[in-house]
Amino acid sequence: MVEPEAVSTAAEGGLAGADHLVIGLYLACMLGMGIYIALKQRSTEDFFVGGRNLPAWAVGISLLASLLSTITYLGMPGEMFRTGLGFLTRQLGIPFVLVVVWFLWLPFFMKLNLTSAYEYLERRFNYTVRAMAGVFCLLLLFGWMAVVVLTASGAMAEIANLNLDWFPGENTSEFRDADMHAIILSVGLFSVLYTTLGGIRAVIWTDVVQFFVLIGGALFTIGFIASQTNSGVGDWIAVASTYEYRESVEWFDLDVQNRSTVFSIAVGMFFWFICTHGANQVALQRYFAVKDAKAARRSYLVSAVASFALGVILAGVGLALIYFIQDHPLPASESLLSEVEKIRYSAQDKIFPQFISIYLPAGLRGMVVAALFAAAMSTIDSGANSVSTIVTVDFFRRLRPDHATPAAELRLARTLTACMGVLIVAITLGLYHLSKGTDIISLCQKGFNCFLGPLGGVFVLAMFFRRATPATVIPALLAGEIFGVCASYSTELFGTPYSTHLVVPGSWIVTIVTGSVLGFVLRTEATPEQQQWMWIPVVAGGSRDMSQPAPETSVN
Repeated sequence: MVEPEAVSTAAEGGLAGADHLVIGLYLACMLGMGIYIALKQRSTEDFFVGGRNLPAWAVGISLLASLLSTITYLGMPGEMFRTGLGFLTRQLGIPFVLVVVWFLWLPFFMKLNLTSAYEYLERRFNYTVRAMAGVFCLLLLFGWMAVVVLTASGAMAEIANLNLDWFPGENTSEFRDADMHAIILSVGLFSVLYTTLGGIRAVIWTDVVQFFVLIGGALFTIGFIASQTNSGVGDWIAVASTYEYRESVEWFDLDVQNRSTVFSIAVGMFFWFICTHGANQVALQRYFAVKDAKAARRSYLVSAVASFALGVILAGVGLALIYFIQDHPLPASESLLSEVEKIRYSAQDKIFPQFISIYLPAGLRGMVVAALFAAAMSTIDSGANSVSTIVTVDFFRRLRPDHATPAAELRLARTLTACMGVLIVAITLGLYHLSKGTDIISLCQKGFNCFLGPLGGVFVLAMFFRRATPATVIPALLAGEIFGVCASYSTELFGTPYSTHLVVPGSWIVTIVTGSVLGFVLRTEATPEQQQWMWIPVVAGGSRDMSQPAPETSVN
């Protein structure tokens, strides 16, 4: 059990000097890596895809770190308070994802020598489809990064004891907006600084460091609770089995208004992963940084194994927190009691950061805060680099080829990355003032997951549907997006909730069905040249040379 005196001492304040030292050393290390890598950089090929020769294991870890973010790092332990071990059912879809990514996506994409994933869509359809997909991905990434910065900043504010009663939850007059603004600025801008300097190579190697910081922060939390309470996993599961969760998870329910069932969680995560690995520039750009399909498969395998392990560890953090908050003795003072009650009954995403602030000792607290920084920075650096890639390759290089010299492109890429950082911070500040009163995971899915399903659907139409042409794909992309927006905001628009786990699957299906039906109704068919860019001809043939411009007819 935790001694009352120990709890009281830990709860006296936010970050101590030792915490600031740990965080400062971590940030200095990240910046130093960016500067070191920048000194060896010569072209946009290095900046965007790392010369296509990065180690597969490092790319795999970077892939996981990039897609993890503070949304999952804080959200999963908090979700344990909502649904218990039922939330682990998201792992059930991973074996099926492996089959799709391993046998369908990677053999195809690694034959194309792409820098931007959307270059392919111009070859298969036309430039309009490529540009639309690029814009959709930009909107997805901006929303994703803004939520990540907001999540991390709210957690930092909680841990620093800034008298918050927000994030997410009710806003009070006690909260100081200036403090939150300062945290958002520091988290967002620092992340972009080393990305601007070092490009994808800096992103991947800093992601590797950040991944181990993430693991360390979670394991330190578990170890601290185990040592302070003389308990183990068996004790935590026993308490969790009797805990009164806010939601029970059913195995199956045809009602799409039911937020979480085993089926909807597993299906939702399956489609999220296959769309992310098959249409999202952040994931695909990592695969483009290795030399061939064999290396890309190793990268994915490393990512999948590490993802499963980290998911179990974060679930363990949630179990440990449930046990700790339920079983520690009443504290000595009434003021501390109010803090404990605030933890127990506030929104679930505040639980982990408040625990860090109140109970973890100095130094260890700094280690976990560094992990939160790592989760945010690994997402922001990846997103900013991918945004810069899309704007440079899909728009600047494509529309102004006469100005696209290697030196000009590298300057533009770095300038764009820096500008993206400023824009992300501005969007986050706006989101902070507009979005309150919902939990992190629902917030992120409402904000950007409505773009992911249609993007995934367009790539499936391009690879496997001979009747898919610009005349059918453009309406299909728009139909999928309309469905995604309506499903994401169904409560606000129609007064009826729709399971957030089914937004991506639903919009993916609508996109493919719309494109297929229009193809048969309009009796369209891809030209012989366009059909050569479908899955079977690409995988069966040799590597494609994407450096040559697309035929002029494809622009129309």
